[in-house]
Amino acid sequence: MTETPPQYILFDMDNTLYDFHFAKIKSCEAVADLVGSGEGEDLFRYFMTGNHGFEHHNNIRDFMNDRCVFEPRLYEEACAVYEEVKVSLLTLYPGVKETLTLLADAGVSMAIVTDAESNQAEKRLAATGLRDYFVGVMTPDQAGVRKPKPEIFHAAAAILKCNVNEAWLVGDSPKREIEPGNLLGMTTVYAKYGDWIGIPYPRIQPHYTLQSFSDLQEITHLKK
Repeated sequence: MTETPPQYILFDMDNTLYDFHFAKIKSCEAVADLVGSGEGEDLFRYFMTGNHGFEHHNNIRDFMNDRCVFEPRLYEEACAVYEEVKVSLLTLYPGVKETLTLLADAGVSMAIVTDAESNQAEKRLAATGLRDYFVGVMTPDQAGVRKPKPEIFHAAAAILKCNVNEAWLVGDSPKREIEPGNLLGMTTVYAKYGDWIGIPYPRIQPHYTLQSFSDLQEITHLKK
């Protein structure tokens, strides 16, 4: 355990601060209901394994085309419903605001590093009431790369005006956050509670593991 709180912390956003997986599934269910074909899990698999990335609306287009229900106006409506439901159902994990408030009061400088694009990231942080806790947000459209590329972590650390190895990194993905963070000399904190995929990586060892977000209070010496 550290004797004093860290000076700098970089946070992942989706499934680290709030349950994005739940919101994503529900938004996919809403689209399937709207177009009258398939199930939410069917559409979700397009986002997971499709050719367009985890956020792109073209996954919805492919889903509709494969079920012969594509129609331009219905597609536009489906995309709007998908975005509306996804943002409206973002639910903070217990203890997030309390812990971030304690960190801010202790003088910890915090920023977000995420694979969401800037407009998506800002929309989610605003919807959850978290934006003011963070100095800035580093996204792929700003950094030019996605996790686990080291450049995005260096760019995020630059927001905090520190070297990357001076920052802590909190995230739910062993491969996209913990492993690159370790290689960069960061103090890594694995948000196990948010890792809905749950694939074990025995060789990737974080410095700390969180069973709940509030555990961060103890390991940063905010709670004795």
